[in-house]
Amino acid sequence: MSRAPRARLTLLGALAAIAIVASACVPQPSATTQDSPLPAFPVTLTDDEEVTVTLDAVPKRIVTWAPSNTEVLFALGIGERVVGVSGEFDDYPPEARRIERVGGANVQPNVETVVALQPDLVLEGFGGGEEWKQQLREQGIPVFTVVAAGFEDLLHDIRTIGRLTGTTAKAGTLVNDMRGRAEDVAGRVADEERVTCFFEVGFEGGFFTVGPGSLIYDLLLRAGCDPVTADADSAFPQWSVEELVADDPDVYLVSSESGSTVAAVSRRPGFGALTAVKEGRVFLIDSDLISRPGPRVVDGLEDLADALHPAA
Repeated sequence: MSRAPRARLTLLGALAAIAIVASACVPQPSATTQDSPLPAFPVTLTDDEEVTVTLDAVPKRIVTWAPSNTEVLFALGIGERVVGVSGEFDDYPPEARRIERVGGANVQPNVETVVALQPDLVLEGFGGGEEWKQQLREQGIPVFTVVAAGFEDLLHDIRTIGRLTGTTAKAGTLVNDMRGRAEDVAGRVADEERVTCFFEVGFEGGFFTVGPGSLIYDLLLRAGCDPVTADADSAFPQWSVEELVADDPDVYLVSSESGSTVAAVSRRPGFGALTAVKEGRVFLIDSDLISRPGPRVVDGLEDLADALHPAA
């Protein structure tokens, strides 16, 4: 079975697929801001699609096109500025569910709905979509894209969003907290023998996993696992059962987004030969915690470490 990359088209699937389009260029902010009623603006930043955006004033009306960005803004204490979200998956924190949804057809925002909300910033988190972004820019609405391909990239993106929104100090505090918790996980698993693992993104309509270049793959490494997909040539490759049986990982991890259960995995044809199945090391992982590049990623990292190294 081919290992060619393939992006998923549902909004929740797109959360996992963001790393496919992750730019090799990490945004380098070129101006400083401070947390105050009148931070230092204008500010000029370059996003992950190498688009330079200048904001003359603090953005007060923001549309988020990715649940992860919604979570970041609420974590920075500016959830009240969010006037539009992508759709039903913008469900955390609960207050986000009450915000107007701008999702349109073909997994892209409804441009007319976005324009009607009169945002002074659209914060995008999937990558791609050049046509609708250009339409908004022609209306004078800046669009800024952040796509995290790893944990450090995520921390950088949060700092960048802080600079973009005038919440630099809060972003720094959030990043420091996340880094500290990640370092705690690293310390707990450092003396544990590393295990091999396989992470299932989806099984229906194709058997998909994670490879180098994806946030989830990076989290697996940090949690003390050596993924058997290390030689994959894309961030979200397609795998085969035959390859999986040959790889025979110590631990099998299933994204809750996959729709599978531990029992269902164990009953699949050929899976009974897997060491992870025979030894009861199949675990369900909350996809929202690891596929959304936001503050809760450290919760997902801790869950992964618990599954991979319960003794630690």
